[in-house]
Order: sequence, then C-alpha cells, then structure tokens
Amino acid sequence: LITDGYSPVGQAVINLASMEGASIYCCADESRHSYLASLGAKCFTKNPESWLLDARGLFDVVIDNSCIDSYSSSWFALNQRGTLVCLAPIYNTESDDIATSACGLDIVELQQMWAGVKAKYMMTKTSFINTETFFDEDMGRYKQDLRYLMFLLERGDVKPKIAERVTLDDVPDAQRLIQTGRANGTVVCMPWMME
Repeated sequence: LITDGYSPVGQAVINLASMEGASIYCCADESRHSYLASLGAKCFTKNPESWLLDARGLFDVVIDNSCIDSYSSSWFALNQRGTLVCLAPIYNTESDDIATSACGLDIVELQQMWAGVKAKYMMTKTSFINTETFFDEDMGRYKQDLRYLMFLLERGDVKPKIAERVTLDDVPDAQRLIQTGRANGTVVCMPWMME
C-alpha cells in the first residue's frame, strides 16, 4: 500500500513494486484512480476512514509518503509480519482545516516533526526515512541504491514520468508545483546552455 500513489515518489514505488510482481494498492484522489489503475495499482480514496476498516491488518508493506494521520492508519493496515516505511518530509499536506502558525511556530512542521519522532521511536515494525538527510546519514546505502536505480534506468526497466522540463529560472515555480502535489511525475531542471 502506498498512501500517495499519484506523487512522483508514489509512481516510482508503483513502478518498482510492479517489477517485483507485487499486488499494488494506493491511495489517491478519485480523479487520479484511472491513471493509477493503468499503472497496475488498485486504488483507495485518500481518506483512511473510508478504507481502513476493510484493509486493517492486510498489508505486508505500507509506504506512507503522505502522513495524513501521523502514520497511524498505515500502521494499522499492516499484517502481523508487515513493515511500515515512513517517508519525510511531506510537502503536500492538506492543512486547510488548521491554523498554519501560532506564536510564530509552523503548526504543520511541528506535526510532521512529532510524526517522525513517533515513527522512529514509538512504533514497532517501522522504518523512518528522512529524504532530505538520508544521504548524509548512510552514504554507502544511498550510493548503492542510486547505482541500482541507474542500472534499472539504463536497462529501460524504470521509466520515470517527466511532468515538466524547466529552466533554472523556473525552479521556484516548479518547486511549488511539487510541494502542492500537483506534479504528475518528476520535474526536471534543464542545464544552462553555454554559448
């Protein structure tokens, strides 16, 4: 189960899991279900309340890249021998219902920090990966994973979906597109051309 199957990370995980013959489930807005089904995924809505009752205890692996409820629904979706992989930071949180700051503190950032602490130190069967610090924390593993992905890319086994190609000047707009979860694939920054 991938909690945000439409995100670039979610689509990459769907691609890798399908290469391994996995049964793939994901969560996404209903408007994205037909696209994700074309990738081989069975879809749930994003709201865990609508699927957790039927999915409780079913999954061998859950990759939570949305942190909707501090990883709780994902953890309850695991079977007894299952593994939860929590990815952070999460950019496209839907925080319309809550204040984004109080007393000068970013509430969403604090919620994400709490979810990370909970996943790292309080939840069993859980791996927590901070995608911003992973390289520095385990450079050897990062390099090994990157080499393997490059090998799969060269063979044509992995075909990343390119949402957009942008110039360096357009990177801030592209970053906002990614952070809001509206990019259907990866945004690639084109190198400057020297004349």
